[in-house]
Amino acid sequence: MAGTALGMATTLVGSALSVASSAAREEMGLLLGVQDDIWFISDELKMMQAFLRAADGARETTGVLKAYLELIRDLAYDIEDCLEEFMVFIKHKNLVQQLLSLRARHRIAVQIRILKQRVQEVSQRNLRYNAIKLTPSTSSDFRVDMGLTQNLAALYVEETQIIGLDKQKEKLTKLITKPKVLEKLEASKSGPRVISIVGMGGLGKTTLTKKVYDSKELGDMFDTRAWIAVSQSFDPKELLKEMIKQLFGAYSLKEFLEEHQGQVLGVRHLTDHLRTRLKERRYLVVLDDVWTIEAWNCIYLSFPEHSKDDSCVVVTTRNHKLAEHCSPPSHIHQPEILEGKDARSLFLKKTNKRPDDLENDDRTKEIVGKILNKCGGLPLAIVTIGGLLANKDTKEWENLYNQLPSELATNPSLEALRQVVHVSYNHLPSHLKPCFLHLSLFPEDFEIERKHLVNRWVAEGFVTNATSRTLEEVAESYFYELISRSMIQPSKLDVLGNVKTCRIHDIVHDIAVSISSQENHVFLVEEHTSATSTSTESIRHISCFTKWKLNSAMDFSRVRSLTMFSKPLQPIASLCSYEFKMLRVLDLKNGEFITEQQDIRNISMLLHLKYLHFPCWYSHIYALPRSIGNLQSLLTLDIRKSAVSTLPTEITKLHNLHSLRCSRIQNDDRAGVYFRRSDYGDWFCDALSLTGLANHDTRNDANADLHGAVSSCWSYSSGIKLPKGVGRLKQLQILEKVDIKRTSRRTIEELGELTQLRKLVVRGRGASKKKCKAFGEAAPKLSSLRSLNVSTKDYVREAGVLDMLVSFTSPLPCLERLKLKGLLQQVPAWVGECVSLVKIDLKYCKFKELGALAQLPNLIQLRLFEDAYDAEKLVFCRDEFPKLRILRLQHFRRWPLTREVTFEQSTSPNMETIYIKNYPLTSGINGIENLPKLKEVYIEGGMLAKQDMLKEEAGRHMNHPVLQIQRCLPPITEESEATVEVTESISEQGESSQS
Repeated sequence: MAGTALGMATTLVGSALSVASSAAREEMGLLLGVQDDIWFISDELKMMQAFLRAADGARETTGVLKAYLELIRDLAYDIEDCLEEFMVFIKHKNLVQQLLSLRARHRIAVQIRILKQRVQEVSQRNLRYNAIKLTPSTSSDFRVDMGLTQNLAALYVEETQIIGLDKQKEKLTKLITKPKVLEKLEASKSGPRVISIVGMGGLGKTTLTKKVYDSKELGDMFDTRAWIAVSQSFDPKELLKEMIKQLFGAYSLKEFLEEHQGQVLGVRHLTDHLRTRLKERRYLVVLDDVWTIEAWNCIYLSFPEHSKDDSCVVVTTRNHKLAEHCSPPSHIHQPEILEGKDARSLFLKKTNKRPDDLENDDRTKEIVGKILNKCGGLPLAIVTIGGLLANKDTKEWENLYNQLPSELATNPSLEALRQVVHVSYNHLPSHLKPCFLHLSLFPEDFEIERKHLVNRWVAEGFVTNATSRTLEEVAESYFYELISRSMIQPSKLDVLGNVKTCRIHDIVHDIAVSISSQENHVFLVEEHTSATSTSTESIRHISCFTKWKLNSAMDFSRVRSLTMFSKPLQPIASLCSYEFKMLRVLDLKNGEFITEQQDIRNISMLLHLKYLHFPCWYSHIYALPRSIGNLQSLLTLDIRKSAVSTLPTEITKLHNLHSLRCSRIQNDDRAGVYFRRSDYGDWFCDALSLTGLANHDTRNDANADLHGAVSSCWSYSSGIKLPKGVGRLKQLQILEKVDIKRTSRRTIEELGELTQLRKLVVRGRGASKKKCKAFGEAAPKLSSLRSLNVSTKDYVREAGVLDMLVSFTSPLPCLERLKLKGLLQQVPAWVGECVSLVKIDLKYCKFKELGALAQLPNLIQLRLFEDAYDAEKLVFCRDEFPKLRILRLQHFRRWPLTREVTFEQSTSPNMETIYIKNYPLTSGINGIENLPKLKEVYIEGGMLAKQDMLKEEAGRHMNHPVLQIQRCLPPITEESEATVEVTESISEQGESSQS
């Protein structure tokens, strides 16, 4: 485990060195008589850093070395903690006088001198015990180019699907689609057919099943489908809710929950609902990664005893007994390991090599054969090792081969695979190791957002800045490096091919948890965790997967991050205390609980906080405390879905803030129905908080709604009023949502000073002309802006913020995403000059023509919602939309004016997907044969003329695109045009049933 200690020590020493260098330059250090000591510590850290670089190339991993590296790691933690505390104190003017007192001066001086003494002792230990002989490093850690790794990420999604799985796919598909040969066997058993796919982790069970699940053949056969990730520990109720959502739609789940509102919703309610609705449907459900027979029995109750013919459940598992329990022998499939040619093809793909490279180099060919022999045909092992060896020379391949466990060649057991992945971890560059271990904080099978992960890495101090890039951009390069090395798996991609979410393979996750636990780095609170199961003296990170109560006997003084995935058994306010004085990350994003106003009253005690994310679940918070300004180190503040309507002036003191995301949750402004004057509202807020007539949750809910409504003057906007002085937040990169109406004109003008801003979300409903003009003058100054989202009133014509967009004096050169909601009527001319635009969403704009949008050279996705386009014909003319791949036309409330969509010759040469919903296309869709790369056409609801002709054109198309037409009314004749208004209600009913 010396490699683990080395990686952590290297990262922490680098982080501590950065803090020490900053502290040494502070004049207060001279005043306290410790400046020389801090400089000494800084110089010693530089020597330690050089030592660790040399240690990274050493082959010896003795117990002495491991112990020495752990000393360095712990010392670096303590140095950073002490000096950051020193830096935080001197930044607070109201505390300077305290520092000048004799007691404070003495305490700080003693702490720093003790650290100096420890540094000296650690340095002497290496000489005394000769922990390592410094030799030239043979490591060739590399940092993958951003563009290259993004392409690799997109490739990873399909790589194992296209190599060596065709025969297995065919076999599994026959099991699912051709059950008649097994009728005698099936007759003796009620319920749906159950097919089990069993094998060890990393064998490719999920990959194979996913390829079959996504095939067109299965898509046409079943009425509804669902893919459910089960994992070792799952919540039956949440799993069944997810099944309802996937099988019948999110709206169906919402209706079901509303019907049972006020009741104690149990598993029985959910299973009964599923059994009833599935009885008359032909369904396919995949249960991925089922671990126990008990788990299977719980889920199986959801399926009706007498399912419709051909309904099928597919189970993937590592447990052979479970497979035999679920399925008869003929319905059990064991994926095969990759043989010779297929294994080599996959390995070469991951290492960026060609077959010719092996034929022309006997040495390389020999080492490839040896590596593949030891990988034993396991796809995960091949992909992991292949990703590790990419862009490295043959010598390094040989070095790595010598470290692979020999037992993998003859006994590809789970433990052997763990060792293979562990080798990959040990070969990660030092800057990636803490990033990888950080993934252990997330539950198994959890889908992790890239941006969430990146912001956390920055807050944790895992990222060192580069002169030409932001911390977040450097962190993203780390993220893609881990993908290129196959340590994490891309899950969802955006239209640009960037990874939106990722997952970590179960085995890889197990290894991350194992390493983190052995290093006493992470404390995971799971179902059977004991408060005394591990020493918390040096725990730095806590992650709660289940309900847990903090033990007063535990030491939390060194904890740096606290992550919640469940409801705490004590108030959140107890976390905002001096017990967590060194906390840098408080991440409640995925906690399924409601935060109260009193929970954040002591948030200012967490002076080292860099990342603060309140739950996305819901919040009763209606005001940030003024003491929020004390959190001088804060980088990320996310308080969306709260009742906060106004930010305090003290927020402008947070000069290091990178991301400020605030929005009011919109509850149809229920409070505004009852109260129109703020004085009555305030009185009612106070009275309600004292009365016992309502239960606790109801009082807090109403209290938050009323406070939010009163403070916003009954505004319907989801935006937030910004305080004067926001222009001082020079590091800000993300700002949402700004309420232009309630924010002062002077403050709106200050927005133009935020030159580092990457994303801006604005709500301009009801804003005055002066404020709209101020925004129109400020926005063009945001030269780094990549995403702009501007919304105003839906239908009513008002000279507002969108009108100011037309008068922009210059384009936004870096703009990639643009969302406009409100009446605009013409495309602003400057939009045509935004050559970086790749995604545009429009709503209520009522454009008569798309104008400048058609000539955008990099536009990939265009989505037109609800009256965005307001003409009878939508024609894509010759040489327009050169890069457009995705077109979405969608209406909800009523049918639009458009009756025809036409694609002329030589238009949209890259168009792949067309999605049209609730459009009365009485003249049909014409010219799809002019779209050479077309893959999919989906038409749902509304009306569609010339359906047979469209099907014929799709059939003749050289690409054979998928054509799906659902719930479209028959073609309309001229005589029936007058019935359009009547049939609109039919369209709305169709939408409701779909949801």
